[in-house]
Amino acid sequence: MNTLLIQVASNPADVSGMDELLWRVLWQPIGLPRQVRRRFLVAGEQIELVAKQDDRLVGGLVAAKTADAEIELRHLAVSASERGRGIGRRLVEALIREAASRGCNRVHTIARNSSAGFFRKLGFRPAAGVAPEHPAFARHGITFELMEMMIESAGTGQARPGLRD
Repeated sequence: MNTLLIQVASNPADVSGMDELLWRVLWQPIGLPRQVRRRFLVAGEQIELVAKQDDRLVGGLVAAKTADAEIELRHLAVSASERGRGIGRRLVEALIREAASRGCNRVHTIARNSSAGFFRKLGFRPAAGVAPEHPAFARHGITFELMEMMIESAGTGQARPGLRD
């Protein structure tokens, strides 16, 4: 049937499946341990979204509300076999809608050099500040860029940049 559903990770199976996907896509290739996501937690209300294709988890996104009007996109991963099909874009768009509904006006991320172009296509721009350096990532040629998207809160009637159907 090929139906893609983006939803909140609302049960232990979704959270466990997303953790496994994040590890396989983001951290296993550079030798980081399976439970590394716990070390990357930030304070704030967590937002976890999953993408399911015919009940099979194919993507995941983790974000945190880090300030009254800001959400940080922490992790985004799509199964290797499903890349290029718009799943990552749909996850980010769902996060932007969620941010707007919560009264947020900024979504920001620390993008890997390999994903900065993806975020630019969605409307993210370079953000002020200094990106972190991580030796475990640098050994694999991975650098980081601070990026952000300014959005309009729900109810303003104004279009939000970066959302295209």
